[in-house]
Amino acid sequence: MTDTIKEALEVVESWSLAFTQSDTDKLMSLFAPDAVFIGTTSKGLVTGTDDIRHYFESNLVQTKRYVSELTNTLIDAVSDDVATVTALNKITITENDHTELALGRLSIVVKKRSGLWKIVHFHRSAMPQ
Repeated sequence: MTDTIKEALEVVESWSLAFTQSDTDKLMSLFAPDAVFIGTTSKGLVTGTDDIRHYFESNLVQTKRYVSELTNTLIDAVSDDVATVTALNKITITENDHTELALGRLSIVVKKRSGLWKIVHFHRSAMPQ
């Protein structure tokens, strides 16, 4: 299951990079059509790629620069085609000369479907102060 762990990590690192690049199309290519999503500012469950896209388009404000970093990443290969990923996530947000940190906890489930790894469950919550 070493390949499963490596491939799951690639998906999560791709998510982090696409978030940093504010690349909504790339972000959406990582999610399964029936994915369940709970973003940091979600008020409820977000399901399906249309609603997930809307979440990112609403939250990735183009006047801001985002840098996502993953740390303490733990991956559990549940099977050859399913893995859970748990990590801490630091997002640095810069607008004009002001920078703030959004520290969070990240839980992701990835599943291999038709030979492609996709995010089927995503949850990010703010780190308690």
